[in-house]
Amino acid sequence: MISFKFGIALLLFTFFVWEERKLSDIADRFDNLRVPITASDRKPGDTPYYGANGIQDYVEGFTHNGEFILVAEDGANDLKNYPVQYVNGKVWVNNHAHVLQGKKTITDNKFLMNAIKNFNIEPFLVGGGRAKLNADVMMKLNILLPTFVEQEKIGSLFSLLDKTIALHQRKLKLLKVMKKALSQYMFCQETEFVPILRFNSFSDKWKYERLKKLIIKEIKGKAKADMKGTKSTYIDTALLNGGSITKVDSPTDTFHNDIIILWDGSQAGKIYHGFTGALGSTLKSYKPKYSGGFLYQYLKSKEPIIFLRYRTPNIPHVVKDFTEIFKINVPSVKEQEKISKTLNYLDQSILVETKKIGSIKKIKKFLLQNMFI
Repeated sequence: MISFKFGIALLLFTFFVWEERKLSDIADRFDNLRVPITASDRKPGDTPYYGANGIQDYVEGFTHNGEFILVAEDGANDLKNYPVQYVNGKVWVNNHAHVLQGKKTITDNKFLMNAIKNFNIEPFLVGGGRAKLNADVMMKLNILLPTFVEQEKIGSLFSLLDKTIALHQRKLKLLKVMKKALSQYMFCQETEFVPILRFNSFSDKWKYERLKKLIIKEIKGKAKADMKGTKSTYIDTALLNGGSITKVDSPTDTFHNDIIILWDGSQAGKIYHGFTGALGSTLKSYKPKYSGGFLYQYLKSKEPIIFLRYRTPNIPHVVKDFTEIFKINVPSVKEQEKISKTLNYLDQSILVETKKIGSIKKIKKFLLQNMFI
């Protein structure tokens, strides 16, 4: 059970005072075993090949076998969140990462990894563009150390959090792969009238229609950020990409079932759905005749094609006659709704997993800030 101890650390497993020790007193360094290999000389294998920022390749053989902490020596890709890795088993480490191992019965390796990760390394780096953490400097860093038993508990807790994050990340990756595959096979290709993947209850051929025939109305946004008020939610790119809600004194012209397309700028052609409010001046919205969900999923799956074929060069915006020239293969309304429901379920599952990962990372960050002195 986690208990509180004011003046020592915010969150502690015990009431023992933590002791300040030099890294050289609590860990051994095994840099002498490192061997760099150029990409052309590497023999493919199962052993992870580590550099400053993590795994770079998989090779045959190994340089280290056991439980180690890898700390970037030079070439770190983030000086604020300095690269520190925990490894266990056979690994091959090149000369861009220091290799540490906690002294037995003194330092738990999982605890040490999180302690170093929580340490502000940046002030100890030397060099210009390619900042370097010298071995002598690193080994003189002062680390606050609780009892070995408490270290093991803290290390196990963070290991569990890391495994949980990795589990949800794998699930998220699989969901995205599934969504991409279904979006590819549940819609007809340009010259076809039957999709590769289809629900058993449908057999009719799809129809090739201009986008204009599938919408009731097309709206060009007129609202601007300086129209501050309380009448409507302001729909701009910031809101569409996860920003906070702001209100404007402009009438609501776009609703939840409407399709929104970014009309101007470097991301012109990007598709959105599910927003209600006053549309910003760089956006257009389409009011669908039938299933807004289906139309959204279809257009979303064709974003790369819209980017490639239906935008103007130089300063990009979507071509004026987009709804006239863009054609869509459409099934019956019932099949549209079935496809929309399936792909929307995957979208919601992706969103749930993304939020879970974010929440667990916040918990981990809080614990890192409050369980280490």
